[in-house]
Amino acid sequence: MSSQRTEKAVIARDLAIYYGSKPALEGVTFDLNAGETLLLLGPNGAGKTTLLKTIAGFHDKYEGVILVFGRKPEESRDFISYVPQSFSLNEKVPLSVIEVVAMGALYKSGIVHRKIPEEIIKKSEKALSFVGLEDIKDKPFKNLSGGQKQRVLLARALISDPKLLLLDEPLSALDPSARAEVASVLNKIKKKKGISMIITTHDINPLLEIGDWVMLINRRMIAFGPPDDALREEIIKTVYGPMAKVIKVEDKLYCLTGDFHIHLPGGKKP
Repeated sequence: MSSQRTEKAVIARDLAIYYGSKPALEGVTFDLNAGETLLLLGPNGAGKTTLLKTIAGFHDKYEGVILVFGRKPEESRDFISYVPQSFSLNEKVPLSVIEVVAMGALYKSGIVHRKIPEEIIKKSEKALSFVGLEDIKDKPFKNLSGGQKQRVLLARALISDPKLLLLDEPLSALDPSARAEVASVLNKIKKKKGISMIITTHDINPLLEIGDWVMLINRRMIAFGPPDDALREEIIKTVYGPMAKVIKVEDKLYCLTGDFHIHLPGGKKP
């Protein structure tokens, strides 16, 4: 167990990421241990997606050090599953739920054929069971709700047994009930599978329970630390402006950045 705790999932040192000659994000230094979860917070255009793509090995214009399980990102893709904010899937193609999940294994293995192997079907069913959607495996993906689609995409990401899961805004455009369902699955991934995760989000509140670390960025790294340290009101105001607030209700931390409304216990208002 001790080696699992000390293994480094991600190491970044003085990381600066460029598009053309201009830095999109700079001053990023952090460590993420295996099994830990980092919540990445910042306004639109802050560089959150850019950082995820660089860690995933999709963007190589950077200076400084970035290592994923001791390797450069482009050498680490077998360890990583990346779920982008906008998942490009042609819904005119009548794919079933289980076919979408199986794509995660077929893509990683390089297999291309019409008939999905039985072992991948079984792995797909197991992944769907993990996210609580085994009963809809034969339904058309395009007919699912937003929350169900996101959980199917999580199953698709899990089927290749990644060591690092990169999630770009997994709660965006979901209603409060669906956000809670997806957050519950992410909590289950952390507790049952111990996969390292980096999650970008506008609404950090449903995810704080699983966050070991929080990073705030706005074209540069502004804060990194445990949630209680990183989410101090003076730091939040630096990123989101003077209207941002941090409050505690019943020992639970809530962060109000203007991007969302929170629902407190008992219908209380902040």
